[in-house]
Amino acid sequence: MGFQIKIDSFQEMALKRNLQKNGQAQQFFTNEVARLSDDYIPLDTGMLKNNKSVDSNKIMYKSPYAKKQWYKNKGASGGQRGKEWTNRMWADRGSEIVKSVANFVGGRSKWQ
Repeated sequence: MGFQIKIDSFQEMALKRNLQKNGQAQQFFTNEVARLSDDYIPLDTGMLKNNKSVDSNKIMYKSPYAKKQWYKNKGASGGQRGKEWTNRMWADRGSEIVKSVANFVGGRSKWQ
């Protein structure tokens, strides 16, 4: 009597967890980063925050002054808002995003 163990290929395992390149997990991650970054984006009229596009692996802020705000904003609009908003959001809430993505793919993070 014997037995066989079948182990799925890496590609099959990735597909089952939505981890393929630009797949659902990547889209979920990018949308979470965009959503949680909103509270860190400089705010005057809201145009910078509301004029963005989110692809599976990038967030593009379309306002003509977005680049200048990214590098030079002093945070005068108050609170957490200021330059390099996504980087600062990640420092504050990165582990929360890791947990939510792990939950999305059916796994767990080391922070749980």
